[in-house]
Amino acid sequence: MDLTPEEKTRLHAENIAAPSSTAIAIAAGLVAAILCYCSGAALTTSYGPAMFCSPFFMGAIVGLFAYRRPVRGAIVTTLVVLLIALSIAILSLREGVVCCLMALPFVLPVSIVGALCGAVLRRYARGRRARRLLGLTLVLACVSWQAIEGALDDPARHPLHTARSAIAIAAPPERVFAALTSRELEVHGHWPWFLRIGLPMPIRLVVEAPSQGGRVTGFFSTGVAHGHVTEWAPGRALAYSIDRYDVTDLPFHITRLGRAPTYGFRAERVADWLEIENTRWQLAPRSDGGTDLRREIVWRRHLAPAFYFGWLQQTIIQRGQDRLLALVREQVTRTPAATDLVAAQ
Repeated sequence: MDLTPEEKTRLHAENIAAPSSTAIAIAAGLVAAILCYCSGAALTTSYGPAMFCSPFFMGAIVGLFAYRRPVRGAIVTTLVVLLIALSIAILSLREGVVCCLMALPFVLPVSIVGALCGAVLRRYARGRRARRLLGLTLVLACVSWQAIEGALDDPARHPLHTARSAIAIAAPPERVFAALTSRELEVHGHWPWFLRIGLPMPIRLVVEAPSQGGRVTGFFSTGVAHGHVTEWAPGRALAYSIDRYDVTDLPFHITRLGRAPTYGFRAERVADWLEIENTRWQLAPRSDGGTDLRREIVWRRHLAPAFYFGWLQQTIIQRGQDRLLALVREQVTRTPAATDLVAAQ
């Protein structure tokens, strides 16, 4: 039996369509993105510059292999990475949906800049072998950066941020202090939409042991924070630090402050994105018999770069604290004065 195909049905090499340069570039960028993400998760200890700048190397590889429209190829590759690669991370509860959406406004421009740089490098890398070698060099450079950053990174040296807010309350300092410490302070109310998307909203504050070193419990929309009093001055000041969290965030949501130990294959620390150092309430009497209530929160940022994530954290926490003080004022003025006096006594 002759199994040789007929001449008419035989496919000649010149008739087989070769994949376009755009498809090759997207495939190469996708492989590079997966490698850089996996190496970053394994080698780095926090979400630093090496982790968030890895899309630059992905975009550079796309621009290196895309003969036409490298910017569009970088955008398509970024979206494919989000839909496929990060979907695996989200389904395995390694990352949260809201986390990825918050990073997208930074990741997308970085990948576009990388594509433009890759397009420039392509002019000087002639031949497929030279471009493949250059692409491999870019991936190795990203992995090396991640390894060096992971070895030298010290979370205790990450930058500190401070948010300060003040508000006037038509009640004496003793009554305001009693509202903060002598009974459960509930602050149910409307929060801005961009604060409610996955971020922990304060609900209730309880000072269980009203004294220096006493226990403090804060209830959030995504869990419970346990801390201790670091400054106790009745009628003047209250400060406390958070020791641990019990997070009950929803699966696939998983925005920091943290995630519960039961989610995912790897237990995450609450301090992945930020670590609250201290929270301080200060009360000062006013000439009209009211109180100037000030709140200051100090946290250590574990996200880089500063020009995006520093601004983002500062804006969100500042706006959230302003809204919290407004809710405290509503709570104090709505509660009868006799109730606060009995609580203070």
